[in-house]
Amino acid sequence: MPTKPSNEIYRALSSKTQIAHYTPDPNQNLPAEYQVTGVSIGDVGTWNEGSFEVIFNGCWSANHPINNNVVPDDFTNFPLGTRDVSKRSFYAPGSIIASAKVTKMSLTAGASSLVTPTFPATLGSTVTFNLQSKECAILVLPEGATRERLLPLEKFRKHVAKQAQEWYALAGDRLAPKDHLFVVTGCDKAASWGIATASTTSGGVSASLRFTVVGVAGASLSPQYEWQDFGSATVRTSRDRGLPRTENQSIFIRGFFVPKKAPLLALTLGRFRALWDVIPRARGRMSLVIGSTIENPTDDGENGMTVSTTEWDIPACD
Repeated sequence: MPTKPSNEIYRALSSKTQIAHYTPDPNQNLPAEYQVTGVSIGDVGTWNEGSFEVIFNGCWSANHPINNNVVPDDFTNFPLGTRDVSKRSFYAPGSIIASAKVTKMSLTAGASSLVTPTFPATLGSTVTFNLQSKECAILVLPEGATRERLLPLEKFRKHVAKQAQEWYALAGDRLAPKDHLFVVTGCDKAASWGIATASTTSGGVSASLRFTVVGVAGASLSPQYEWQDFGSATVRTSRDRGLPRTENQSIFIRGFFVPKKAPLLALTLGRFRALWDVIPRARGRMSLVIGSTIENPTDDGENGMTVSTTEWDIPACD
């Protein structure tokens, strides 16, 4: 039986600079325009059980749908130019991020051709994980992911410092007494994903999970994925709503927490709580790209050695 909620186990994929988002898909109750893009740079909100809940966006104007009926007409935003945001492919198709020891990860391809360069997105294609750990979290990115990053970060921090008190007033009763506003300065987005978590009270989790291509969505002609034979693990996958896929699924979010009250000097210097203050250290974090590279992730995304096999014994990363 699981020893704690799956969203807490999933936090092990977080690092010093980013938070692993347990619910990557956009909130369906938010405006349609927001759901097309998902979490965006400038979003202001709170974290609740592994999910980021946006309240408004500090970079968009007052008349943007996400800001309607939340901010005043004279809202002071931080407008972004095209060159203020860096956007580039970051995770290759077939990337897998795991928090603990994964042994004998094997790949079985379907009979037809590949849809993506490294992940066999054809009917019947499967990747199998054998886990040996008290706790484990896995993120699979069949179609890879893109990284977005705010470039004028220090200028933005100073803007937030000046607006902090007003922003807390705007958030109002949407905040619990101990909540702090969180501002997004970057995120990694995918079009599809699979998440699995497992834990046990003693010994280690001994589980074999299979992530399989089970069909093609009718309207979008995109591959559909599901977990199979997952036993006691908690598993989730992205949903296909019959529309062309877009990278609106936020798998990792970067940013900072805004203090409710801070000395004038701290506000002037733009000092804020770091992610490291609120995220437990992730032990054994690792990433793999099937049939392409084994990654030892760093903040700048450098990869490790190139491999060509489809089955590995992967040592624990302590």
